Amino acid sequence: MALVIDTFVLGPIENNTYLLSDRTSKEAVLIDPAAPSRKIIQYIENNKLYLTEIWLTHAHFDHIGGVRWFLKQFEGNIQAAMHKDAVNLWKMGGSAQDFGFDFDPGPPPEKLFSNNDKLKIGTTEFTVLHTPGHTPGHVTFYNAQECVAFCGDLIFYHGIGRTDLAISSTPDLMKSISQKILTLPEETRLYPGHGQSTTVEEEKKNNPFL
Repeated sequence: MALVIDTFVLGPIENNTYLLSDRTSKEAVLIDPAAPSRKIIQYIENNKLYLTEIWLTHAHFDHIGGVRWFLKQFEGNIQAAMHKDAVNLWKMGGSAQDFGFDFDPGPPPEKLFSNNDKLKIGTTEFTVLHTPGHTPGHVTFYNAQECVAFCGDLIFYHGIGRTDLAISSTPDLMKSISQKILTLPEETRLYPGHGQSTTVEEEKKNNPFL
């Protein structure tokens, strides 16, 4: 297995922030940095990793809270990237005001994904799956070789993403899950934005929302 997956639980809502790295090239990508983390920086340094990008599943405040800080730590040598339909949510402060506080994430990322874009970490290729519903610009990062998908707040262990927010859509969420997640091989491991990882097979059989 060329891909190394490390999970860090960050922030007051206990978000999963994933550090993906390639064993050979030592290239690394951070997914959804929820908050500043010296622990992640230390891990990167100790393992001599080369962080290249930050990938965002969506632009809610609890998934982008650490982006500005990490970009500053690496002094312009890395960039953040998200789906083009996530820009408006970013500019709205990631919906932080809906939860009673202000949040300025800084300028939105310049690199923007579209559905089926290909991303690489060393020799490991990921496909960007546009999976709207929880937010319009939500994406899932899928790698067929390793049978893994990083699905943000789309689907959880025995749960699904919230759709009671102003920008959410229950029909879109269920369509994304049925067409983009449940069609993946059943052994595919799903890494969500909160809580434990699961598999497509487990959610097909036991998710009460599906």
